[in-house]
Amino acid sequence: MRYFILLSAIGSIFMLASCSISTFGKFQADEGIPSFIKIGETTRKEIINNLGEPLVHRFVVGKETLIYNHERGEFFFLYGTYEGSELIIRFENKVVSEVKIEKTGSGWGVFAPATSNNPGTRRSAR
Repeated sequence: MRYFILLSAIGSIFMLASCSISTFGKFQADEGIPSFIKIGETTRKEIINNLGEPLVHRFVVGKETLIYNHERGEFFFLYGTYEGSELIIRFENKVVSEVKIEKTGSGWGVFAPATSNNPGTRRSAR
């Protein structure tokens, strides 16, 4: 009976602790802007072939825009840490005209995942 209680307690701890990584496409924020992307040279087709489908695809200020997302979090029950980034690529005539990485949020504490990127915030390029 003692072992059952001990194993149940250890199992509960593992169930309440977790890590989370969420990406859309093959973008990894800690690697920076992918080296194959060159302003004025790289085409939309090359971006899709190398990074996959983006989280967001739309036209912003008349320019086609692709947004890739990378989020990382570590949680223990309700307490945790969060960090998010977006790779934003804009095109003119299907060729990259602008590329940048924006940090979309970070936080720690109770309900830390609630600090994640929200399309309605000023920090989001969406």
